[in-house]
Amino acid sequence: MSISSISGTSSTSYSSSTNDTSSLEKQLAKLQAELKTENASKDDASTKEKKVAQLEQQIQLISAQITQRSSNTSQSSAVDTTKKDTNNITNSNTQKAKGTISASGGIDILV
Repeated sequence: MSISSISGTSSTSYSSSTNDTSSLEKQLAKLQAELKTENASKDDASTKEKKVAQLEQQIQLISAQITQRSSNTSQSSAVDTTKKDTNNITNSNTQKAKGTISASGGIDILV
């Protein structure tokens, strides 16, 4: 029976404060690589189980952050489009029309 310390687990810190999903995707890829390495390692079952659980938890967290940020970006784009459409409607509604009465009694409206 082999006994090894868990203090040797990966202590890589991953920042969740960035708004950039590409950096989160890089972190996710790195964690997935670490998980693959750990699954292939020759650590004893208990140590391996704890390391794998920790890595899987971090992977879930990063995946959730990517999903959330992607969703926030989509919602932000939709709001921007709505604002642009509203501005276009406002601009088109503020045009003034000029009306004149022709010599024959007809009404000419110029926009």
